[in-house]
Amino acid sequence: MLAYQIDRQIKGHKIYETVFYIPVVLSLAIIGIIWNFMLQPGGFVQGIMGRDIGNAVSIWGNYSINTYVIMGIASWRHIGYIMLLYLAGLKSVDPSLKEAAAIDGATEWQSFRKIILPAMRPVNVIIIVITIIESLRAFDLVYIIYGTSTGWPLLNILVFQNFAGQGISMKGAAYAVILLVLCVGPIIGYLRVTFKEDLK
Repeated sequence: MLAYQIDRQIKGHKIYETVFYIPVVLSLAIIGIIWNFMLQPGGFVQGIMGRDIGNAVSIWGNYSINTYVIMGIASWRHIGYIMLLYLAGLKSVDPSLKEAAAIDGATEWQSFRKIILPAMRPVNVIIIVITIIESLRAFDLVYIIYGTSTGWPLLNILVFQNFAGQGISMKGAAYAVILLVLCVGPIIGYLRVTFKEDLK
């Protein structure tokens, strides 16, 4: 929806495009440091709320909300890249199709649902693959905030723990192979779909 609004060239769309894309140029490690500083007890956000270290809310120590906070931070970084991919896909949609739909009396929503969304199918496949791979690479952000003591069952954390002398190295190798298969699987699926479409 962000890409669609920017493609419509709403007022200030260049500013929105820049603001949403800025987090993409930062690594997850840097983003982890920034948000750890902002959300930790006595940090920037808690300071704005008027809470000092003595009466601060421990966001990272609250396991009922910290998962959603981490997901929100990772999404904040990822959303700009996805928006850019969708924006490139929207630019490739033939404008004459939208004009023909408008002449036929189609509303903006009908035009979006019947013309633009089907045209976005190849982009959707690419985005799904990228998102899966990015989710499997979720190591930097969690490691910066929690270290290896986290109870999160992330394959990357398990690989690091077992290769860093905190477990059995062969177990770490097995986790690494599982991670490789999970990363390569979506790529092979995407290549198969792409080659099938090219052959047609």
